[in-house]
Amino acid sequence: VVTSATIDPESFARHFSPRPEDPEAAAPIVEVSGRTYPVEIRYAPPDREDDLPEAIWQTAQQLWREAAGDILVFLPGERDIRDADQHLSRALAHSRFSGAEVLPLYSRLTRSAQDAIFKPSRGRRIVLATNVAETSLTVPGIRYVIDSGLARISRYSTTARVQRLPIEPVSQASCRQRAGRCGRVSEGVCVRLFEEDDFNNRPVFTDPEIRRTNLASVLLTMA
Repeated sequence: VVTSATIDPESFARHFSPRPEDPEAAAPIVEVSGRTYPVEIRYAPPDREDDLPEAIWQTAQQLWREAAGDILVFLPGERDIRDADQHLSRALAHSRFSGAEVLPLYSRLTRSAQDAIFKPSRGRRIVLATNVAETSLTVPGIRYVIDSGLARISRYSTTARVQRLPIEPVSQASCRQRAGRCGRVSEGVCVRLFEEDDFNNRPVFTDPEIRRTNLASVLLTMA
């Protein structure tokens, strides 16, 4: 049994077929879908690429003018979350949405700080998360998603011989997974902070980690 939220099932079905040369003999694919609601996709690239926190704030205001609801924002890393947290906290203090709260979410946070996202909200909450909220953790009550389209993806540099975490555009599969986070409790809206052509030109699936990492330690451990 091979399971994943962002997998290319056809390639696995062909590989594990008893007769790989026969396309009709592929291994069975069982799709188990949870209860989801329709999600509206919007594209709103910022005027300046280096002003992501302001773009998030402008988008959040626009969404809250339509209807109240919790917002999940996908950002590439901890530093980006801290910058956005400071910017949004200042902006909220001088706006008519001053009762809203900003909650960061990344792996190095304490358990108690991470548990704060599971507490009930009044419908005015912005959760700033890395891709940990894409597949590993479900944030409850999300009505809106703001997707930067970026993530830190582990890659091994053959020239420097070190494992790196560069910021890269995520695949189409990851974008769809992120958008689905706002369709769990009701109809949702996902705003992507990049062009639609950018999305269409991205790879369909993320490169498997086995092709992005140094296997020397794995082979030595096995030996």
